[in-house]
Amino acid sequence: LLVYENATGAFDSATDKSGEGTEIDPTSFDAPSEPKINSYLFGTAESREEILTIMSETSSHFTSVGKAAATWKIHANAAKFERHLDEKYGVFRPFITEHPEIEVFIRGVQRKYSRGEYSPIRQGDAPVDKKTSIIILFIMHRNGVKMENLILGATFFLVGLQPLALVLLVILGRQLFEGRKRKKIAGWLGSEVKTVKPYYAKAKDDKAKQDILRKPVGTLISDDDFKSVEATGEETYDTIVVGSGPDTMYTAALLARTGRSVLVLSPEQDASGCRSISEASGIGSKVSKGYSNVPFDVNASNVAHTSRQQKLLAPALCTESDAQGGIRFSQIGSEADGFTSDILSIPGMGVDNRKDSHPFILRAGGVSNIANDTASYLGDGWPDDEGVGNSTSAGYLAACASINATASDFYVSKLLQDSVLGAKKTSSYQEASVRYSSAFLDQVLPLNAHVRSLMAGIGMKGENLPPSKTSMAVHVTNVCAQTSPEGFSYPVGGPRALCSALASVIEQNGGKVVTGVKLKEFIYHEDEEMKNQEEAKPSKKNDVGADPSKPRCYGVKLADGRIISVGVEDDSCVISMLGFIPTFIFYMPDNIRSKYGLPSGLPALAERRPLLHFLVGLNGSAEELSLTGADWYRLPNASLALDEMDPSSGQVTQGLIGAQVIDYDADEIDEAKTAEITNDDDNESATGKRDKRAKGGIAPRNKKVRRNKFTAGESWMKVSFPSAKDPSWKERHGNISTCVITVEADDTFVQQFESAPKIFSNIKYGKDDHSHLHQKITQDLAENFPQLKEKIDFISMVGPVRKGLSQTPLRYAVKGIRPETLYPGLFMGGSDLTVADSFSGAMVGGWMAANAVLKYSFIDHLYLEKNITNDLQQFLKSPRNAGEEDIAVPFTMEERLGEFSEAAESSKEE
Repeated sequence: LLVYENATGAFDSATDKSGEGTEIDPTSFDAPSEPKINSYLFGTAESREEILTIMSETSSHFTSVGKAAATWKIHANAAKFERHLDEKYGVFRPFITEHPEIEVFIRGVQRKYSRGEYSPIRQGDAPVDKKTSIIILFIMHRNGVKMENLILGATFFLVGLQPLALVLLVILGRQLFEGRKRKKIAGWLGSEVKTVKPYYAKAKDDKAKQDILRKPVGTLISDDDFKSVEATGEETYDTIVVGSGPDTMYTAALLARTGRSVLVLSPEQDASGCRSISEASGIGSKVSKGYSNVPFDVNASNVAHTSRQQKLLAPALCTESDAQGGIRFSQIGSEADGFTSDILSIPGMGVDNRKDSHPFILRAGGVSNIANDTASYLGDGWPDDEGVGNSTSAGYLAACASINATASDFYVSKLLQDSVLGAKKTSSYQEASVRYSSAFLDQVLPLNAHVRSLMAGIGMKGENLPPSKTSMAVHVTNVCAQTSPEGFSYPVGGPRALCSALASVIEQNGGKVVTGVKLKEFIYHEDEEMKNQEEAKPSKKNDVGADPSKPRCYGVKLADGRIISVGVEDDSCVISMLGFIPTFIFYMPDNIRSKYGLPSGLPALAERRPLLHFLVGLNGSAEELSLTGADWYRLPNASLALDEMDPSSGQVTQGLIGAQVIDYDADEIDEAKTAEITNDDDNESATGKRDKRAKGGIAPRNKKVRRNKFTAGESWMKVSFPSAKDPSWKERHGNISTCVITVEADDTFVQQFESAPKIFSNIKYGKDDHSHLHQKITQDLAENFPQLKEKIDFISMVGPVRKGLSQTPLRYAVKGIRPETLYPGLFMGGSDLTVADSFSGAMVGGWMAANAVLKYSFIDHLYLEKNITNDLQQFLKSPRNAGEEDIAVPFTMEERLGEFSEAAESSKEE
């Protein structure tokens, strides 16, 4: 057919070209002929006729006109529609064709979507104009609405996100957050949390359990330990924790459970922080052999709000047989004395003569007992059934509680970067931290000077600092600790039992606790570029934290030259629990400090006066000597204020609390200077000029402040009886008791320098100086506890002991007091980050250091409540105790535990 068509076309073309009257040569082209059918395919006449018939019918079908012309189009459209259904619905076509209403619904949805009805962004005008929306969001912010809710409100009012889209966004966000909460963060080095056995697992009986606590915690360092003198690249440990006491051991135990290999280096002979007569000097009388293994607890081991502390300690202590590692706490005091925890002797309070004092007893029972006692003995109003009534002390305690409620937000903020904190609302506790407690006392308690002195004493027992120099944050924290309904408690077995349990967790996770370590300095790694710089490059970072331009801390150097290294990898770290002053002034190489500087704001701070501990051995049990577990304080820093009234106008002029200890000749620090330091990011002085002297730390001048001398019957003093607090003491040590007397080291033993920061230095003292102070201490003890006069076996002195930064507002205002330092690999922990002379404060300081090491993000802390203790609690296996209580230290005071449990449960509900 194609050949025939081509021939016909050629003939017609030749005819057109020749024109009329021209003869065509038939030989110039091939004449058309009938098409030749392939004889192979259509080999018979019938087959050829059949194909020609088909071609003829097909031609007539497509070239016909009229009614017959629509037939093929109908068939073609039908075939096209069938093919379209197959392409559109596939295997679902039979179902769709049987239920045409589904097709109608789908087309309706498509039409609505095309009109924007299903768009996540609102179409058309907003329900509220933009100005009104901003006002609504501002009101929500002022009323304390959470940031995540504010963001959702902004997306609805300003962005125009539809309500359904908001719901889907919240669901998606919750799923993502829950997924992160269930996962370990990158800072964890272990794949699982190892289950450990209790430290007393090998003890066959109760006597064997008691024998464990007769020995110091940790292994004394030997000459064969840490022989390598430089970093080998194959370090045994990736984390070093330097310090002593429960807070150090707690920090190390938490990190050990995350898969880290932790080495604890304790400068003391006992990693629990307890002292012994072997460490003391100047023994006043012959020492009995019975005191050779006796621990003297010189630290703050009284625990307030015990149920909260147990929750904090549980992830570090948990063993296969007990959630608390067998550690129990016993309530201090007895039912006979109302479970008294503290006795305060404040000059002038409760008496007519300002030089005299009358002890005020602080009992368990919370706010109600304190309010009732102030009404009975100090002339305050009485509380009513609702708790306040006419009691100014009850109202004051309630105000402190409301401020302290945001304390956790403030301390968690020290783990966050400044860029995050800028969008976060300042808490009331943070605002209080940079103010003086005297202003709050005078404002809330303007009329009764005796109640004012009492609250000042409760708020600052641990340091001889008057309210006019004390941070309100410290004051509030101590006051709220005293209002614990169950009073204070003490670990059964003392700090040794608690630290033995923590040390066992460390060692079973591949770590080690080494004691008696004489530290020389922390060591830092400078690369070649850093070494060639004459002066450190200024950091481009705005946030406070590790600065990559600073050398990395990778270990410690001992006094005999041995080096203990963790390497320079990002995961390795060194944690100092010694405090900021020792870490950056005494144990930092001079060339590093002078070249790279100190943490921001540290040069503006001052070290608190070091302490002297007198260890007193007493012949007799607590029952025989009528000893109480309460701590006795003499607080001249809270001495009665001399209020004056104008007889003509009746106007009261408030006096100064603790006036006798205020150094009027020293430089006073006001709140304006505090505000300046708060904004100081680069160690600048108050004048705005960079203080070159402050960068390196110590100033060349050594001007001393006024002379400070201990005066019997007047100076600050604390007397505690650790053996009377521990119900298991007699089972281990028999009829002997311990007493610890703590006083401030006067200028005979230490000297203060007008440096940046202000520090104290030990000075050499003579034998007569020690003997003279020894007589004063003995005299004070005999006057206040006359029953002990003939029962003293010996008195030995330990110290001077450094106790960290002074608790002024400046300490809480500066930005550099946080766990992550500007030197990579170096972290800080302990009570310098929180509140001094507080068990819970030290524990929280260690908790902050552990979280900083693992690098939890602000989302984890602020929105997911994800941190190291919550994660450990999630991943730890529940102990298998078969319903039996597994106790580390057995003791016989079952009834006290029952009473304590009820009080703790009551506190939990409150």
